[in-house]
Amino acid sequence: MTHLNRELRPILLLCLLVLMPIITPGVTANEAADAIEAEGGKWAHYYENEDLEGLMTLYVDDVVVALHGQPALYGKAAVRDYFAARLGKAETVFELDYEVRETHGNIAYIISKYWLKAIDKSTGAIYREVGRSLLVYKMHEGRWKIAADIDQSTPDVDWPAPSGLE
Repeated sequence: MTHLNRELRPILLLCLLVLMPIITPGVTANEAADAIEAEGGKWAHYYENEDLEGLMTLYVDDVVVALHGQPALYGKAAVRDYFAARLGKAETVFELDYEVRETHGNIAYIISKYWLKAIDKSTGAIYREVGRSLLVYKMHEGRWKIAADIDQSTPDVDWPAPSGLE
């Protein structure tokens, strides 16, 4: 029996080394999903509060952002320029309904329905947008950061939002 254990030790060690990136000690799958959902909530919070600097802390440097009806943005500087030109011009309410939240090692993603209502501060004009988004996160320096953000219109998301927002 001792002879068999010595032969199995390298195999067991190899199995542990292979499985370690999958297993995060003390963190359940639900906790990991909740953590990534909280990151999505940070984006909505910063956007609604017109906090450009806060928003920029959420992205990796080489992020790709493809927003509904807009050309793709490549890199954090392009994302900053895009939002700098828009934030502060409207009062906004952003609602998310998370459909999928998953983490896989150092990569995670969220798929959600979204509702955006913006009221232009100078004209009072109301803008509404609905759709579905995909946020892909990478673990970067111990924090989840957005690596890709894709929004699209979709026929199965419409007004009112689940909260009653119209």
